[in-house]
Amino acid sequence: MIQLKITQTLTHCLRLLIPTTVDGNQPIDTADLVRQINQDLCSFCGGTLCKQHRGYYQSDTLGLVEEVIYEIEVWTTEFGLKQVEPHLQGWIRKILVDLRQESVLVMMDGQALLWEVSKGDILSQKPTPNPVFSGHEKRVAYHYPKGSIT
Repeated sequence: MIQLKITQTLTHCLRLLIPTTVDGNQPIDTADLVRQINQDLCSFCGGTLCKQHRGYYQSDTLGLVEEVIYEIEVWTTEFGLKQVEPHLQGWIRKILVDLRQESVLVMMDGQALLWEVSKGDILSQKPTPNPVFSGHEKRVAYHYPKGSIT
């Protein structure tokens, strides 16, 4: 009889959504960014799941926007999460700035975090949580000073 054993417990889950449009509704090829983030996460955590979805969101300027999005999911240990954390803000920065997004949704350990570029004081370098309530879901937006994400 073959005996099985658990070799690791992966206690942390990170999910990152990557859009396929810029300026709200202009198609752009984000395959290189999706591939790079998957490659980075695989080197830190061993593997990822990458899924393609159709997403919708309400834009303040464009109304209802529909687009294809990629969701990258990784399960990892405490050590793996510490390896990923220094890179996470860089990926979010690329999505917000390079893809000219209004916000980026990141899910970590069952909590959804909505990231935006802050219009606040440029001297403040530390992110501060700003709770945003939508229906029954609580999201936290971490705001960065204008110009601090370059």
